[in-house]
Amino acid sequence: MKHYFDTDTECLTSHTLALPIVEIAIQRGVNSNRLLKGTKLFHEDLQNPQKKISFTQLNTLVSNAVRLLPDDGLSFLLGQHWLFNQTSHSGQALLNSKHLTQMSRVLQIKQFELCPFVFFVPYRSQTHTHYILNFAIATPPPLVAAFYFEMITAQISALCKWRFGFVNKITIKLPFSKPKHIEQYYAHLAIQYQFDYPCFSLCIPNELLHVKQVSTPPIMCHYHLQQAHNTLHTVGFIQYVCDLLLQEPKSVCDDIAQQLDISPATLKRKFKQHNTSMQTLKDTLQKQLAVISIGEKGYSNEQAAEQLNFTDLTNFRRTFKRWTGMTPSQLREIMMLKT
Repeated sequence: MKHYFDTDTECLTSHTLALPIVEIAIQRGVNSNRLLKGTKLFHEDLQNPQKKISFTQLNTLVSNAVRLLPDDGLSFLLGQHWLFNQTSHSGQALLNSKHLTQMSRVLQIKQFELCPFVFFVPYRSQTHTHYILNFAIATPPPLVAAFYFEMITAQISALCKWRFGFVNKITIKLPFSKPKHIEQYYAHLAIQYQFDYPCFSLCIPNELLHVKQVSTPPIMCHYHLQQAHNTLHTVGFIQYVCDLLLQEPKSVCDDIAQQLDISPATLKRKFKQHNTSMQTLKDTLQKQLAVISIGEKGYSNEQAAEQLNFTDLTNFRRTFKRWTGMTPSQLREIMMLKT
């Protein structure tokens, strides 16, 4: 049975991201008090291995870091730091997975320990598998979201460069325009990347999903999974609701509130607390399915509209533009230019 946690729940380990952010920033001459302003945390707190923080506190810290160290590449350094400091059994299970498919399975099983603030939804086309990443707990401000996306991109790039020999065949598609600090991308990333895509997507050719790591003993992943602590399947609030919507897309607020055993009014307050809404989450999931269907699978407007249960084609095109800022035809043109 799944359980969920809120953006203010202090359940994230401080040494995974928060402490490295502070330490790297201090090395760059940033005062730790300025960096931790508004977090209700002290540098000494983060050095306690038992200290837990909330996603709200982490977002405040990241926001301060982005403001104090603009265009510094901190997000990329943090991603590389995360990869090479996976000392837990869950982390070792990930690094010793025999291929990418097993890695994705480990991430699903041990999500709370490895990546509690994001989750992915896989979509398979004829030639590629597309992993769409979403925030699992709450929706951060745009600059903070971009920081996390860059950090995750650096993690994936470093992992594939270290463990596999096909980094130039994997593409990350980012949901924002080309940034001013593009030189950081040149310096830190080995995989391919694109900007201005409607969602955050990891695109992998299907033939690479089961290519084995030659340097990893097959038994190691299984061993570390056995040694890892069995924890409750705990996910963030947004992911919990999205999982329910993926199972029952026609659910309304009353249905979700009943599943969470809270009142509809409390659910609406929770949505506001997590910077989202029921309609936003529904739109996000439908948008992602539409983008994959049209941009990656080559569906016609009629096929995509039918898949999403639109009976009016004009309404589908209008809604698609509201979701993505472009028409289905414009997305196809963009995809053609980038192939």
